[in-house]
Amino acid sequence: MISVLRSNNTSGLQICLRDGTWVSIPPDQTSFFINVGDSLQVMTNGSFRSVKHRVLSDTAMSRVSMICFGGAPLTEKLAPLPSLVSKEEDSLYKEFTWGEYKKAAYKLRLADNRLTPFEKSAGQ
Repeated sequence: MISVLRSNNTSGLQICLRDGTWVSIPPDQTSFFINVGDSLQVMTNGSFRSVKHRVLSDTAMSRVSMICFGGAPLTEKLAPLPSLVSKEEDSLYKEFTWGEYKKAAYKLRLADNRLTPFEKSAGQ
């Protein structure tokens, strides 16, 4: 749902813009960086956008990284929250399960948009 990142004053964090350009984020040891994940993008019907990010290694300074992944039960359904879909706007995503998402994500490369299989086409 979210990634929480903190710099130890080491550069290397980058985010990917919509056009595919990678942009470096300056380190700031007094701040946390919060990146939205795919499930929060779906739940907010695209109001919050998932952010692809990566960290490039720095040969001059070490970096400490800890990752903790959590997920819903495989049968848990994901869909935009009804309270966040206005009457003037349609849901951007079909309902799908966490298991369906994981299966699609494992088939795709990290550079691909993992939500594409669950997007509704116009008028659907």
